[in-house]
Amino acid sequence: MRPALEEYLAYLAGAAGLSRNTVAAYRRDLKAAAAALEARGVRDWARVRPQDVAEVQGAARRRGASPASLARGLSSLRGLFRYLRAEGRLTRRDPTQAASPLRLWQRLPEVLAPQQAFALLDAPPEATPLGQRDRALLALLYGGGLRVSEACGLRLEDLTLRLPGSDGPGLLRVRGKGGKERLVPFGGGGRARLERWLEHGRRSRPGHAPWVLLSKSGRALDRMRAFRIVQHWARAAGLSQPIHPHTLRHSCATHLLQGGGDLRSVQEFLGHADLATTERYTHVDSDELQALHRLHHPRA
Repeated sequence: MRPALEEYLAYLAGAAGLSRNTVAAYRRDLKAAAAALEARGVRDWARVRPQDVAEVQGAARRRGASPASLARGLSSLRGLFRYLRAEGRLTRRDPTQAASPLRLWQRLPEVLAPQQAFALLDAPPEATPLGQRDRALLALLYGGGLRVSEACGLRLEDLTLRLPGSDGPGLLRVRGKGGKERLVPFGGGGRARLERWLEHGRRSRPGHAPWVLLSKSGRALDRMRAFRIVQHWARAAGLSQPIHPHTLRHSCATHLLQGGGDLRSVQEFLGHADLATTERYTHVDSDELQALHRLHHPRA
């Protein structure tokens, strides 16, 4: 089973153009499914039966897997079997087709109030190189609405912070899910924070790495370190709820929409393939959020 699995993962990373993080999620799900099937004596994907799929899902549920994890695992299996059928290596009916689709409750994204977001943005000290880097990171996540992997993968060549003959926002060339590129307007306070890091703090890092955000050693800042940075400054800002990088992206989207932003424009700004994903943010109602037009967003 493992050779076919590795072949499929290579296909996802190559021809399908999925990101490294997405392929890693597929790998985790499918390796767990393969181990469960092998424990049942099934050692060939072509011999998997609908009852095997049901038992694998049932075992995961009994271990406490969430509905979202179960749905993702089933989706991963369906993708694999579609691939095997297209390759002519699956002659019997797709065993995942008998499984009922898992219906998930629509979860509203967790967002910060504007005042909370600004407190978090201002938490790192401006006088130190690491503080300048962290202020730039937070500005990219909130002011640019970037995913953490997009912020960490940003290169110097992707920045056009000052457009000739214009005082308006600059542009970030962002590589999103599936390798898709988009241009993100980036100006105001967020641009000022990023420029300060580039002109001062970043120059103190060793080496000549092409990435915008660097670690102490001069390497690209990785996602897990960025996650810990956000959590650290959230605590320093006095925020008691769990905060992660995507909270800032959620907050950016919600504040833009609640402040009167056009749904389609925000969809393009965030790089959402499906408008329904952006529409989730229109269901978050709060007096604090509706007052956005009286506040200055970092990308303004």
